Amino acid sequence: MQIGWLPRLAGLTALGAVAAAILADPSRAAIPDPAVQTADERAVLAADARQRSAVASADIEAIRTISDPHLRVNAPNNRILTREDLMRMVASGEIRNEVFERTPEDIVITGDVAVVMGREVVFPGAASEQARMYGQKTLNRRYTNVYIRVDGAWRHLARHANIVPGTPAP
Repeated sequence: MQIGWLPRLAGLTALGAVAAAILADPSRAAIPDPAVQTADERAVLAADARQRSAVASADIEAIRTISDPHLRVNAPNNRILTREDLMRMVASGEIRNEVFERTPEDIVITGDVAVVMGREVVFPGAASEQARMYGQKTLNRRYTNVYIRVDGAWRHLARHANIVPGTPAP
């Protein structure tokens, strides 16, 4: 097991406390109005938008650029993917969506670690793994993306996305 990246996540203990506070008071869980967002919040939300755009457009170089080398994705296909797995699957069409919309609903930043949570609506491409698993229909997902600041840039470190069964599109 690789543990070289674990020291970089030391701030996650504090992150857990922040997440618990947000969950305890749901009225606090919301993306701040752009007029009051901090520079870090704007930068993380921009990174989150670039990550979505890179996957949506199958831009492998953009995925490589925004992703930390230790990226892990707990994917809706019930597997854990590495950055290399993700790039290979996007390049091959195994990960492909005809529609890929994302709505961030919450952001929390502690030190050099940021978490963005929200919802996604996707319509899997015909040859994609999600279409084989769930059918070619609109799928609602919940997502969590974790970013880490490396040399001043926010890099995608971890992701969890799951299909929300039986929910209509928002």
